[in-house]
Amino acid sequence: MMYRSLWLTIVKVEQQSEIIRERLTSRPSFSVFDAFKAVDTNNDGKITADELASTLEKSGFQVTYSEIKALVERYDKSGDGAISYLEFSDEIRPHSPSKKAKSTF
Repeated sequence: MMYRSLWLTIVKVEQQSEIIRERLTSRPSFSVFDAFKAVDTNNDGKITADELASTLEKSGFQVTYSEIKALVERYDKSGDGAISYLEFSDEIRPHSPSKKAKSTF
């Protein structure tokens, strides 16, 4: 029963994340590249835990460093300890097949 509850929570979070992705990318003024550059403050092509923490704090979010590290680990597919532009854009763009197809054209 505990696993079912956990699974339902994960599904709900992913559904909410997809809604946010769709709303964000549907804004005419939104640019994935500009969003990445806003977080990559030293312009080295990677988002570090420190850059992410700083950006979130400046935006009014109060997060712990362990939460930041968990986010970086989740999105860092290459395992280099930072989020590349490709990793960032893959996460920010909608994951549903219909939205992916629309965002590639």
